[in-house]
Amino acid sequence: MEFIKKGRKRIISFEQKCTIVKEVLEENRPKTDIATEHQIHVNSITNWIRIYKEKGVEGLRPFVKTPKVPRDQLRDELKRLQEIEKKYNEQLTEIEILKKFQAFLKEKENKRHTKR
Repeated sequence: MEFIKKGRKRIISFEQKCTIVKEVLEENRPKTDIATEHQIHVNSITNWIRIYKEKGVEGLRPFVKTPKVPRDQLRDELKRLQEIEKKYNEQLTEIEILKKFQAFLKEKENKRHTKR
């Protein structure tokens, strides 16, 4: 097997990884042949097969790192959301009270009309 000289890392898509793993596992093709054909290292294929066996197809999807957010920014955001939730719950309570009051007025209006 030829060794590929080191340089920039090739990006292999999710679909390509699935195809390569399928070729090895289902078609029993040698990893070395596939590695040469796709110009990737055999260890990459071995890792993908291990991940596929452990986690299934979804394990082959690329991992996206989320940016780190400072703790105080998270704390401020949590406080803001808690205040919004509190106001929302107060509004729900007000709406319920208004509905009951509206029903009370309607009932009183109906009683007044039936007395006539």
